[in-house]
Amino acid sequence: MCFCPTLALKIGLLILIPITAGCNAAQIAKDVTLLNVLKGANHTILIVNLSMSVIILATLIVLLYATICTKLRILYGVLIIFAVNCAVKLILIFVCISIEINPKQTAAHFWLTVCWFVSFFCLASIVLYCIRLRELAEEAILAT
Repeated sequence: MCFCPTLALKIGLLILIPITAGCNAAQIAKDVTLLNVLKGANHTILIVNLSMSVIILATLIVLLYATICTKLRILYGVLIIFAVNCAVKLILIFVCISIEINPKQTAAHFWLTVCWFVSFFCLASIVLYCIRLRELAEEAILAT
């Protein structure tokens, strides 16, 4: 199904993990600076967003281990966490845009959008890597 070699997918994911961590760290820094500025619903959205970023940073450590050691079940768990994260952040972006016209007064700042895109690419990379590992496992089972 996937035409990329396993090593290329693994290296690509290992390159994408620190990029995702850096974007999440930048988002956390921006969220902390906005914590006292935003009020009302945007403040609540900012707290949810901040907690999601901290969860993803912890998940990236587990993803690094699972990628290096090729642990497929751990990758499946990380895949679910990343899918939920991407869905929640996308919903937060739409909610922020819909409740406030001025983008400077919302929790949907530049780093949230960048972090969502990078997290989505990381999610896609995890999916491709899992598909490839699954194919290799099925081929090994058929060979025996």
